[in-house]
Amino acid sequence: MNMDKSLYEIILQNIEDGKLSDSFKLPDEPNEIGVPFADGAMDGITVYHMGRSGIDASGTKQMIKAIKFAAAGNAIEADNAFAELGKSFRAISIIDELQNYIIKHSSKLHAGNVHQTAKQLVLCSRNRESVKYGLSILELFTAIDEQTKEVIRRIGLSDEFTIFAVWNMLRWENANDEVFRLIQNVHGWGRIHALERLEADTPEIRKWMIAEGIQNNVMPAYSALTVWQKANVSEFIRGTISKEEFSAVGQIISGLLDEGPVPGISEIENAEDVLSEYLMKAAEFDLDIDDYETIFEINVWASDEDVDLPNLIEECMEILSSQACEETIREAVKDGSGLRLASALDVDYADDLLACLRKDFDGHYHQSSHLMALDGYVGQVLDLFRENLPLEQMHKDPENELGLGPGFEPYNKLEVIVQELGSYPNTGEDLIVAGLWSPVTRSRNMALRALETWTKALQSPISNISEHIYRELQSLYAKEPNVEVRERIQKLIDGIIADDADEEEYEGE
Repeated sequence: MNMDKSLYEIILQNIEDGKLSDSFKLPDEPNEIGVPFADGAMDGITVYHMGRSGIDASGTKQMIKAIKFAAAGNAIEADNAFAELGKSFRAISIIDELQNYIIKHSSKLHAGNVHQTAKQLVLCSRNRESVKYGLSILELFTAIDEQTKEVIRRIGLSDEFTIFAVWNMLRWENANDEVFRLIQNVHGWGRIHALERLEADTPEIRKWMIAEGIQNNVMPAYSALTVWQKANVSEFIRGTISKEEFSAVGQIISGLLDEGPVPGISEIENAEDVLSEYLMKAAEFDLDIDDYETIFEINVWASDEDVDLPNLIEECMEILSSQACEETIREAVKDGSGLRLASALDVDYADDLLACLRKDFDGHYHQSSHLMALDGYVGQVLDLFRENLPLEQMHKDPENELGLGPGFEPYNKLEVIVQELGSYPNTGEDLIVAGLWSPVTRSRNMALRALETWTKALQSPISNISEHIYRELQSLYAKEPNVEVRERIQKLIDGIIADDADEEEYEGE
C-alpha cells in the first residue's frame, strides 16, 4: 500500500461492491505490544478485556494542545499532536475526556475550525489514532452534511474505525438503519462493536441478527449473548422456525457455551428450559454435523459438576446415540469434520481420516494428531508429512523469525507433527532435525522440547538415544542466535535429562 496516501484514500480505493475484502488490512503501525494486530483488535481488546484507562495530567496537557491546534484551524499540527497523544492514550480510552473538554470550553473554541480540522483528520491523516480523534470530534456536531456522512460511512467499512463511525451514526436521523447498513458490510471487530449498538427494531433486523449476528471473523462468542438478548432468541425458538433458523440458533447457543472471552450461558435465565426447548425442536429436522456438534457441547456443559443437569444430559444423549447421528458423523469424517464427536462417541474414523489427509493434506494436516493417538497409524502419518514437506529445502540456518506471513507455511505444518513426536522416542528423527534447523524460533523450541521429553521418558541422555541428533545439536549450537534456545541445546549436549520443572518452564511454547 502506498503510504503517501491517507488512510481514508487507501480505504476508498479498496471498496468494491460497498465493502472491503476480507483480506484488506490497513498499513501496520507500531504499537505497545510490538506485534501486528488485525484491524480493530487493539481497541476490541481494550473494550472487552482491559477497560478504560483514563488520562493523566501529562496526557491532558497533550490533549488540550491538540484541541487548540484544531481550534486554530491548523490541521497539520493537530494531526501531529493527536498522533503523538495516541502513542500513550488511544482514542477509545479517552473519548469522554476529549469530548467533555470540547463541550465545556465550546465558547472559547472556534467551532468552525474544530469541525473542519476534524474532517481533515479523517480525510487526510495517515495515523490511525488521529483519524479516530477526528471522528470522535465530529460526533459532537449535530449538523452533519450528506458529504461528511458519506465519508463516515466509507471509513466505517474498516474494522479499525467502525465503532467510531457508529457513534457518529447514532446521532443521525434513521440512526439504526444506518448502523444496520454498515454492519452488513463489516466482518471483524467492526461487526462486534456495531452489533452492540444495533437494535432489533424491525423483523428484518431481528432475522438478520439471528442468522448473521455472530458471524464474525474474530470469535462468535463475543456477540452470542448480545444476539440472544436483543433478538429475544428464547422466544423465537418456541415458534415455527425453518431448518436454517434452527441451525442459526444452534450456532448462537454454541457461542453462549464458549465463555472464554466474555460471559454467555451463565447470563441466561432458565438456561436449562431454553436448551431443552432447542433439543425438542431438533426432532423436527434432519440434523447436520454442526447441529450434532452443538448438542454435544450442550451435553458437555450440562455434565460439568458445577452445572449437573441430568435431564438435559439424557435429552442430549438420546439424540447423540441415534443411528442418524452415527451416520452423519461417518459421512462428515470423510471430509475431515466431526472428529471430536467421532472420538467421544466411539465412531471409528481412522481410515476415513487417513484417506482425507491423503486427498487434501494442506487442508487437513492439522488434524493428524487424531491419527497419531491410534495404534498402527503413526508411521503412515509421518510418511504423509515427508511426502508433502520439502524437508531438504527447509534446512536453514537458525534465525529469530516469528514464522508469520508468506513463506513460513511449511514450518507451520512441520510444527504440527513435531509437537506430537515427544510421545514417540526414536521416531521421526528426520522431522525433528528439520525442526531444529528451522529459521523460526518456535519450531526449534518445539523440536527441543520433543527431545527433552525423549530423555525423560527413556531416562537417558540424547547422545545415547540418537547419535545423529546429538551431532546435529552440536552443529546447531554454534549457529544458534537465541540465548535461551542455546541454553536448551547445551543442556541436551551435556546429557542433562529433562524433568517436570523443565516441562513447566516451557509449557507455554
